[in-house]
Amino acid sequence: MRFELGAPPIWISACHCATCRKRTGSDYGISVVVDESGIKEFSGATNTHTRTGDSCNPVHYEFCPECGATVRWRIELVPGRQAFAAGAFDDMSWMEIFGEMYTGFAAPWGPVGCEHTRAGAPDDAWRGAMLERAEIKFGG
Repeated sequence: MRFELGAPPIWISACHCATCRKRTGSDYGISVVVDESGIKEFSGATNTHTRTGDSCNPVHYEFCPECGATVRWRIELVPGRQAFAAGAFDDMSWMEIFGEMYTGFAAPWGPVGCEHTRAGAPDDAWRGAMLERAEIKFGG
């Protein structure tokens, strides 16, 4: 499976929710959130698992049928955007985690220590801070 972004991400964040912990086998997952229009290429087979999110909206996870790694997901509550698992990228050296959410559920060693945190689900203020940080990092 191969993918390439043609535009910078909207933001990059760490999530400590129970689903991300289980999905990664770690204390958090790192999400690279992009506009769908910024995906230059996506090729290769994936399998999909759908669950109902905290917002009661479906979340569609795509994972590699060969190795089982989660590659990306779409949340119906947020149309036009997708999140890619940071570990699915060949090169992560350019990435910076802008903020983290669900820190109230993190293991004691888990919080990354970002400036912008949410104990629970993201809200408009947190999203605004993520957008502002992405503007500083990537310009645009």
